[in-house]
Amino acid sequence: MDRLPLSKIQAMCFDAFGTLIDISSIDTFLEQRFPGNGSNLSLAWRTKQIDYSRLRSLGNRYKPFGEITQDALRASLASLNLEIEPGSIREIMDQYKKSRVYPDTLALLEDLPTPWAIVTNGDRDFISPILRGAGIEVSNEALITSDQAHDFKVSPRLYELAFSWAQNYQVEAEREVLFVSANQWDAIGATWFGFTTCWINRNSHAPEELDVAPTYEVTHLAQVMELAKELMC
Repeated sequence: MDRLPLSKIQAMCFDAFGTLIDISSIDTFLEQRFPGNGSNLSLAWRTKQIDYSRLRSLGNRYKPFGEITQDALRASLASLNLEIEPGSIREIMDQYKKSRVYPDTLALLEDLPTPWAIVTNGDRDFISPILRGAGIEVSNEALITSDQAHDFKVSPRLYELAFSWAQNYQVEAEREVLFVSANQWDAIGATWFGFTTCWINRNSHAPEELDVAPTYEVTHLAQVMELAKELMC
């Protein structure tokens, strides 16, 4: 954490899935439901979920993220030749909506020294009950969702909405917003937009080759608090 931005941070934005919310918390359920295939299904599902949102963004064919997630589940089951009963899709989706937060999420959000928002590919109807169930309290204004933009990250539309929110807190330039994501592609998209960014690289992934890198890289959420305090000095 040795690269300082040109101005101090006035507001923060967080991705939801994979950053604050541990989507791998469904893995145990999937393994119980599909013995020997739980981790493969989880990985295929997440990959298709992201791929489908990107394709729809590129093709200007918006669909609510909750529906995309269900489509991705069906496709992933088919790709692994896993047969299920008709009601099982809803059962799995209901379990997904019970995803837990990472252990340090709630303490971080409660103690942040700056206004914060959540910027998510989830649509409001899909993400709101997940956040409530996980114990995350966020105002309507600070919950920035894909249905507001009719698009998905890394389209600049969601980052623009985030910047508009931040301007309510004396933010004058994009670099005064610290955008935090555990998804490297999201952190890069926010960097392209002009935000100061922090990538939570929990699994020691190699950096992508996209001519830009996140401003900061950490390995867990607790370090984000340290970084926020440093950048507000």
